Formats: sequence, C-alpha cells, structure tokens
Amino acid sequence: MGGLSALDHLESADFEEFAAALAPDVVWVGLEPGQLCRNREQVVATFRQALESGKSGSPEVVAEAEGRIVVDPHVDPPSEEAPELHFVFVVEDDRIVEMRDYRNRAAALEAVGL
Repeated sequence: MGGLSALDHLESADFEEFAAALAPDVVWVGLEPGQLCRNREQVVATFRQALESGKSGSPEVVAEAEGRIVVDPHVDPPSEEAPELHFVFVVEDDRIVEMRDYRNRAAALEAVGL
C-alpha cells in the first residue's frame, strides 16, 4: 500500500489509532471559512466534541491516489449542512499531514484527480 501502512486501521473507527496517525502539525480545513485546525490537539478536540455530542462514524476509504485518501466518514446522524460529507487525507511518512472537508464524494474525488 505504499506509505500508507500506518493507516491500514483507518476503517476500524478506532479513535485512538486515528489520533496516533495524525502528524503533530496536521492541518484540517473545514467546509466554511474559519473552520481550521492547526495541530493534532485541535483535530482531536474537534473529533472528541463531535463524539461527546452523540455523533458516530463508520469510516470507509473510497479511493486512494498518490498519498491522498478519500474517506466517507458515514457520520451518524448526518450533519444538516453536509449530509454527504467526505474527507481527503494527505499522507506523508505514514502520518496524516492534512485533512480537508468536501460536501460530497464527487467533490472529494475531483480534488484528488479521480
């Protein structure tokens, strides 16, 4: 799987393993201006807040292209503003260094050239 071996667990929905795969200086860009996390602690805090508010997910890797992974998080319950939310993870040296939100699968796939 190339440099993605540390992310083999991505679909397991194990939050601690996911958090461990984040680079310390990971950047997460949300859908709206101002939705930005600049490090692992901020990303983990955002995910924990969602989990504590009753959201859950069943992550599914839907595509991979040159160090980029398209993930459908299958958020339950889905968010009203983005019911078809998808992520693109950029991976370097077995770590997620960047995460970006997309409103749907087509937009995420287009972003990685698929």
